[in-house]
Amino acid sequence: MPAPVLSLQAFAAETLEKVRKALDGAIEAEVYVERYEDRSIELRAGEPHGVEESRSAGLGLRLLKDGRAAFASRGGLDAEDIEEWAKAAARSLEFLDKEESRCFLRPAAARGGETLPATLWDDSLFTSPSQEMIERLHDMESAAKGGDPAVAKILRSGYGEMRGESALANSLGVFVSERDASVSAGLSVLASRGGEIQVGSASSYARKRKALDFDRLASDAAFRAAALLGARKLPAGPRAVLLDPWVAGEFLGLVSDLLAADNVQKGKSLFAGRLGSQVAGRAVTLVDDPLRPGGLASSLYDGEGCPSRTKTMIENGVLKDYFYDAQTARKDGKDSNGSAGRSSYKSLPAPAATNFYLAPGRSSREEIIAGTPKGILVLDVMGMHMADTVSGEFSIGVSGLAVEGGKPAHPVQEAMIAGNLRDLLQGIDAVASDLTFYGSMGAPTFRIAGLSVA
Repeated sequence: MPAPVLSLQAFAAETLEKVRKALDGAIEAEVYVERYEDRSIELRAGEPHGVEESRSAGLGLRLLKDGRAAFASRGGLDAEDIEEWAKAAARSLEFLDKEESRCFLRPAAARGGETLPATLWDDSLFTSPSQEMIERLHDMESAAKGGDPAVAKILRSGYGEMRGESALANSLGVFVSERDASVSAGLSVLASRGGEIQVGSASSYARKRKALDFDRLASDAAFRAAALLGARKLPAGPRAVLLDPWVAGEFLGLVSDLLAADNVQKGKSLFAGRLGSQVAGRAVTLVDDPLRPGGLASSLYDGEGCPSRTKTMIENGVLKDYFYDAQTARKDGKDSNGSAGRSSYKSLPAPAATNFYLAPGRSSREEIIAGTPKGILVLDVMGMHMADTVSGEFSIGVSGLAVEGGKPAHPVQEAMIAGNLRDLLQGIDAVASDLTFYGSMGAPTFRIAGLSVA
């Protein structure tokens, strides 16, 4: 990325000053700016399907006065006519709802020290020609074909890289900026045996290119396709359910939404009013760590400029905390715990998880399987996002491997698991040591006792 004439933090500070002068300092203001570039490469059936490069930049403006909040955003980093733009946003304030808990944060020192930023940046990105990455994808595809004789076809593979920076300034004195980078790769293959076909996929995300394990991607995709060949139905009835780390991320995404303070305060979470209560099995400890070195969602500051902190949300099954931004924290008479997420300059901050994971146990995956007389190891799940977050009721489709007598048996497809999230969480009785992150969600293999499987 070419060196900018003006640093993004300086641009944010200058823009804030123009906004404050335009509004005579009578309205609190926050300016959030970002710029990013990305490159993606996709192969279909082994042939290049597209190489895309793009750049984006934009500015978001929040205004607060007497409990009313206005928001506006615009693409690009052109500061011309910023004063009139801010005045137009300010004129809408009198027509907006009033909420006394709305507020901006005051400045505070970062908690992450000086080492974290270096783990979130990669100078090697955007330096390799596209052809070099295409050849690397071809090598991964060849490894997948050689990983299992059942792999008959490569459907698609892809690689992406991104880097950029963001900055935030508010009228209470917060001035922060960060830069970050990420890379990703994915692979989808088709396996065939006796006229039956199955599709398997794998993906990986990291902050640095050297952290991507293309060989593991190849073996994972081949395994997920071939493992389900010859699938049979399971007899209906209660059965232990083991979740592979690949699918556990969907479950954790649902749980993280239940822990968001805005959902709790709106009565949209079954965790409402449960702080200090036993909400999960004692094997369950859920941690959110925005200061994790190299974490895909790591950052020294949250989306409002609050210093990030590591938080234990559920400890040995006991609910300890919710994800708070400034507004939801003030509503509960608390301080923000640095959990304001912000997807882009076009969006408002809201409580969200960062690097959210289920803390690993001491047993190996193999030991937990061996200790399961009757179960199913779930390798794929459909419909987890459809669970009712208030009642907890869910019904999802799963595929995987039957576990009989402590050993993986035949493949299973089109099975259904139904129950209540409360029972699911309380039923987690074993957590393995194989913690694996897929994106910003991480989990080891874990077991839930006695769910209804049909």
